[in-house]
Amino acid sequence: MSATPPSAPSAPPPFADARGCKDWLNALPMGNIPQAQTLVLEVLRGLGGADFAGLERLKCLELIRDKVAFLQGEQRARYFGKTLPLSANDANAWATGRALLEEMEQGYRRCAAEADVAAHAALVAQRVVRVIGAQMLFHAIVYRRFDPALWSRLHHEYAGAEAAGVAHERVKDSLEGEEGASSVMDAYAHVVLMQAAFLSEVTAPKMDFIGALLKPWARKARVLAPPGEGTAKADPLVVDLDKPIGARPQARSDLQPGHRIIDTAGLSISIRKRIHGLQHGEDPVTLGLPAEAGGVHALTELQRLHKLWCEGAAPRPAPKASAQPKAGVVFGIGESCFFLTGGKAFEQPDRKRELTSQEKQDIEVFGRVTERTQSKMVAEHNYTLESWAVVDELLGAVRVLRPATTSRGVAIGRLACLRLGDAAPFYLGVVSELVQETDGRIVVTISVLPGKPEALAVRTGDARSRAGAHWVQGLRLPPLEKLKIPRSLIVPSGLSARGRTLEIWEKGAPAETTVEDVLERGTDFDRLSIP
Repeated sequence: MSATPPSAPSAPPPFADARGCKDWLNALPMGNIPQAQTLVLEVLRGLGGADFAGLERLKCLELIRDKVAFLQGEQRARYFGKTLPLSANDANAWATGRALLEEMEQGYRRCAAEADVAAHAALVAQRVVRVIGAQMLFHAIVYRRFDPALWSRLHHEYAGAEAAGVAHERVKDSLEGEEGASSVMDAYAHVVLMQAAFLSEVTAPKMDFIGALLKPWARKARVLAPPGEGTAKADPLVVDLDKPIGARPQARSDLQPGHRIIDTAGLSISIRKRIHGLQHGEDPVTLGLPAEAGGVHALTELQRLHKLWCEGAAPRPAPKASAQPKAGVVFGIGESCFFLTGGKAFEQPDRKRELTSQEKQDIEVFGRVTERTQSKMVAEHNYTLESWAVVDELLGAVRVLRPATTSRGVAIGRLACLRLGDAAPFYLGVVSELVQETDGRIVVTISVLPGKPEALAVRTGDARSRAGAHWVQGLRLPPLEKLKIPRSLIVPSGLSARGRTLEIWEKGAPAETTVEDVLERGTDFDRLSIP
């Protein structure tokens, strides 16, 4: 089995043993994190080519592992949760972080080949599995595809630990294991389940929530060889150790000797207990959910994860070719309202603004504001309907390719407005998946919200906040009884909440309505159900 690519040549490390390594790490310039990362990367590359005893190399790597974890955490905000594509500086910071993880994997693999490290085979294998998983996650946080060879290396490492009889051996793991202990099987299940959560579809807060759940709960999953007695009734989640892919639901009749079942029966009990508690109004904290639950709709996310991990969720329908090669795309409530109203600029509906000098002149000469003047005023908004190539269509969604020439960034959960074809009507959608190909192209999946959208003005209905409150742009979607979809409003994030009132400007006057529920929280909008 091939390991990671060879390291770039580097100078020997400035230490000769683990004690010297510790002193060197303590002297790193922690006031300059990028510089510290670069220095650690150079040392890791030098350590790879240096003549170190296996056990001493392992001790050095364990010390460096803690420092790398700290440095990655300090740099994380530069690329995690950012709009894509990243800036050049942030992309370079991400690339340095990836290189650090690659060098860590190579270092541990070198240790595994040394005779004096044989007694620590379980620890080394666990570290390799963890660092491969870290590389996968590092790609996921910027929605970038990783080389399928990572799956091959992961499966090979687990199979080797299993064959050596060390897959279940507990080892110290201060970084990720519960109570400072873990095993190769725990680490492997953690990586597989994390990737089975369809991270290309989740926001940064959801990704953090999933990771926080798995930190203590991954040990509840077991990795079993077929037939895997005692697993749940649904088609189990299965990995094929001979294929460079992750876990998939697999019919029991199709299980092969090279397959391994990720038995999630114990995990299912924990998730279902929390789902039941949340449905009955229990607080996430009292249910033992991590603090990250506060940043997501925990009930919805737990239900989604249970389907993916424990219910043998059916494969998604294959995409189909689109009849339209191009789609007109804009983002955000403001631009969506602009194009849905045919290019009408938004104004406060209950106030008369003062006419511009050009408008006054038009009225004096022509008796009305000319189209030329209106067009010039509209042009000041600098809204442009961009043409994006359509990749294909899925059930209720469209996949489009972000043009290399656009300055628009994309992020999961952003509101979008699109039309397929120049004469087609506009529909609203939400960015539901991102995939950044290895060549830099960004494929964006936009899930279409059913119903014809209507632009309107909206403001809070709270009497205490309403005094002097400005109207803002919003959107309304009609109810679809056959699909059991209620009438809904799309408003800027944080404008209202369940049980609160809102005012909508209708027929020349404000009309009050009540928010029945929050259907969806996007990154730049909330979708609220109303009567």
